[in-house]
Amino acid sequence: MRKTLLFLLLLSAKLAFGQFRDDFTDGNFTINPVWIGQASMFTINGDRQLKSSLGTVAQAISLATSSALALNVKWEFSVQLDFDPSTTNFTRIYLVSDQADLKGKLNGYFIQIGESGSTDSYDLYKQTGNSVTKIINGLPKNRTNINFLSTKLRVTRDEFGKWEVYTSLDDGATFSLEGSVIDKTFTNTSWFGVFCKYTATRSDGFVFDDFIVEELVTDVTPPRLIGVKVVDKLTMEATFSEAVSPISALLTSNYRLRGGNETPTTISLTSQPNVVKLSFLKPFVSDIYTLIVNGISDIKGNITLEGEATTFYVEAYTPQKGDVIINEVFTDPSPSVGLPSAEFVELWNTSNKYILLKDWKYKDLTTTYTFLTDTLHPNEYVILCATADIDSYKTFGKTIGLSVWPSLNNDKDRLSLIDSENVTIDEIFYTDNWYKDGLKKQGGYSLELIDPNNKCTGIQNWQASKHINGGTPGAENTVYQIQTSTTPPRLLSASIVDETTIQINFSKSIDSVSGALISNYKLNNGIGVPLTAVPQSPDFMSVLLKFSAQITKGQEYMILVNGISDCAGNLIDPRANTAKLFISKDIGKSDILISEILVNPKSGGVDFIEIYNATNDVLDLAALKLANSDEQGNLANIKSISGSSVYIPSKTFWVLTSDFGVVMEQYEVKNPAHFTKMTLPSFTNEKGTVALLSSQGEVDRFNYHEKMHIPLLQIAKGVSLERVSFQRPSNEKNNFKSAAQASGFATPTYKNSQQENNEIQNNFWLSTKVFSPDGDGVEDVLNINYQLIDQQYVANVSIFNDKGILIKRLIKNSTIPKMGTLSWDGLNEKGTLSKIGIYSIKFEAFALNGKMKNYEQAFVLASKL
Repeated sequence: MRKTLLFLLLLSAKLAFGQFRDDFTDGNFTINPVWIGQASMFTINGDRQLKSSLGTVAQAISLATSSALALNVKWEFSVQLDFDPSTTNFTRIYLVSDQADLKGKLNGYFIQIGESGSTDSYDLYKQTGNSVTKIINGLPKNRTNINFLSTKLRVTRDEFGKWEVYTSLDDGATFSLEGSVIDKTFTNTSWFGVFCKYTATRSDGFVFDDFIVEELVTDVTPPRLIGVKVVDKLTMEATFSEAVSPISALLTSNYRLRGGNETPTTISLTSQPNVVKLSFLKPFVSDIYTLIVNGISDIKGNITLEGEATTFYVEAYTPQKGDVIINEVFTDPSPSVGLPSAEFVELWNTSNKYILLKDWKYKDLTTTYTFLTDTLHPNEYVILCATADIDSYKTFGKTIGLSVWPSLNNDKDRLSLIDSENVTIDEIFYTDNWYKDGLKKQGGYSLELIDPNNKCTGIQNWQASKHINGGTPGAENTVYQIQTSTTPPRLLSASIVDETTIQINFSKSIDSVSGALISNYKLNNGIGVPLTAVPQSPDFMSVLLKFSAQITKGQEYMILVNGISDCAGNLIDPRANTAKLFISKDIGKSDILISEILVNPKSGGVDFIEIYNATNDVLDLAALKLANSDEQGNLANIKSISGSSVYIPSKTFWVLTSDFGVVMEQYEVKNPAHFTKMTLPSFTNEKGTVALLSSQGEVDRFNYHEKMHIPLLQIAKGVSLERVSFQRPSNEKNNFKSAAQASGFATPTYKNSQQENNEIQNNFWLSTKVFSPDGDGVEDVLNINYQLIDQQYVANVSIFNDKGILIKRLIKNSTIPKMGTLSWDGLNEKGTLSKIGIYSIKFEAFALNGKMKNYEQAFVLASKL
């Protein structure tokens, strides 16, 4: 009797799920099947079709009927609209829905008919909550009668989630494919139905008929047990290949465990139709378990024969920080010295417990991988690598392939291991300095942890592998040892974070306990000890100090550190336990001025902007921005000069450029430390704007153009424009001029060749009247000194003998600075030493305004007798 009842129940279930049809020939939609929703707004017309009723207001209405087919299914139906459909008058036929109310939030798929114009397409949409996405865009269809639409549709979806939409304009005689797509977002359904949105005048114009929902391919395959897992000490979950019949799934006699033949005491269904939960009386212990099933049927009545699945259960253990550690990282496999050419990270279970990695996370700064069902055995090493590299590393030991591999940066990266409760079990923030070996740093060697029990982290506890192959994946590290150190920590630097906070940096990891004691720090100028001291993890090489009093801008401070030790107990070096602090004043109008610009560089050169600190204070370039302007003269392309403090001393020239090495190659640079590398705004050759900005507003602006260069200059390429006066406005006429040829056409980092000096007058003099170029170190060269006023000059300087014959031309038609020195070593135009005798020097300088300066002086070239 029991078997007969079970058979009848299964048969009825099979019939219920087998197909659904409704052509409304019974004259109603309230039974066989039952449609629910706004029933009063629908009727059955004289042609035995489902039709919307006449309404008086614009609204949306729907009807839905129970449906359970979402995969391996075919839907067919007819639709007639007695009006021109539009975006305000349209219909949706919901093929899949998890809600009966089709007007609200739901998950499912629908066909929509209705858009503006005389052509219509039949489109498939996916709805997720209130979000709607078109996944098949049907072909446009022209209608001869714009106010009438009639079609028959067929939609199929196979078990792999492939959708196909067909339409027929001849009542099903032929169907045309509208489009296809693969989408398996929603694979379960509870409802099928129609949705109508209309204005009042179109309310009775929706007609539906001949609904068919049936399997695409008849299912005769019984369910298979595809997996089993232990949920807790008394509970197990069994997963089948498809939804199972609740009646057969709830029979405890259909399950048993191999070995003791134990059957579950209770069985319960889950939210997933293919998963059931089994409860046992005897608690599970760490072991392998095999579940055997028999007599389980699917919802179509297909009954499985005996099947089994195995799982490995590990008793729950809450891991502690340090139980599993990041023990080795291989960041740069090239060039290989023996290991595979692929990155890896090695984990080490330092405990004597089995540790489940399920839902643990391994990540770097940008990518996270979540472990599946992996287990670490006591004291076991495991190698993590990309899935594609498993074969390369599995010969070394247990290997887990990560389908999304957090790629390792060669220089620096933060790696974290986080358990299923979101607790960080281990974390490192490595840099390539950890190798402590310049050659191994170039690649092919791993970084190995020295001592997992040392409470310090970072560079002090890591080192390049000493193995001949470059690393030890799956084995003990070559550098493993109890760490000892005799080198005391040193205070490297201190910087101001804000007006009450400073950061101090040490040479190595410090003991975080001593680092957190506020009595170990003291700031001078009456400020004293900090309110808080917070060592910065994970390397503990810096500490943030918060003070009650504000740090005054423009005043120098000294921080004193005592009582700090490293992890080996070494106290801070008393010779390196202080550091200076400084925060500059705000930069105001004309505090920093544009001094020189090169926007048309030589071939292979780069632009540079030279600035000048016109104040008596040290200023911070990090507070300064550089900009150009657009065609309307508005400031644009504003760029910060530096992300960290760069202090420019008073009355100092400073260069901003993208590549200072190139500037040094092409020009004389007297102060190579006076530069900052940055990405400059784009400056055109012909004309443009250079602007300096601070939080106080515009500091300086210079509007340049090519015509500012000296007209006698044939080529402006590689020639800078230099500021003449810092007392006159930047854009005052003639305040920027071409750098002198004698100064190399630019003077980056030092005084401009065209800079005025109001104290000088026109002058010309020789360093001596007699010189002897004999190499004895005494007056071996003749120095010719000059100073000129107000104009930019082009000069000719030549040496003549006592007969007026040209001996040496020092300068020919060259622009010169306003003040300078020329030298003659006694060599003539042929490169040989001139004879002893009387010579004269002629100095001719002429300006663009026609002014000329001529000087001539005699001197003697002598020699030892």
